[in-house]
Amino acid sequence: MGFRLKDENFAFDIMKVVEIIRLKEITEVPTAPAFIEGVINLRGKIIPIIDLRKRFKVEIIDRDRKYRIIIVELFKNQLVGVIVDEVEKVIQVKEEQVLPAPATVTEAGGRYIDSIVKIDDRIIVMLDIDKIFSESEQVELKEIINLSGGKIEESFGS
Repeated sequence: MGFRLKDENFAFDIMKVVEIIRLKEITEVPTAPAFIEGVINLRGKIIPIIDLRKRFKVEIIDRDRKYRIIIVELFKNQLVGVIVDEVEKVIQVKEEQVLPAPATVTEAGGRYIDSIVKIDDRIIVMLDIDKIFSESEQVELKEIINLSGGKIEESFGS
């Protein structure tokens, strides 16, 4: 699933994407870690929301109507929303277009980069949503998700 942040192209594995929704009111959580924007109510379930601009230390600008929240599966059975500037489309990629992330990038803090996709003159950075957060942040996020009931089986099962 392709999306944009600032002027850069990124993507998540489509198998991790649950749905895409328009930006909606986000309720701040005073005790939440700085990387959590807040929470939303999605059909009766509370979902933590992360702003990737904040997470990647990209300039924060006023949000417009192109902004979306991508609801993704995190840690195999948890839901989290990720704010992106614009959702593009599902990208079909041939195996020869997928390149490993350069070691210099992953060693310099880019552990969340799964691979690089080259399509014509475009470079798309494939992100691994499970690796965007440090181990301590993952613990904090899991605690918020567990407290708020944002588990897949509770949200979309039955």
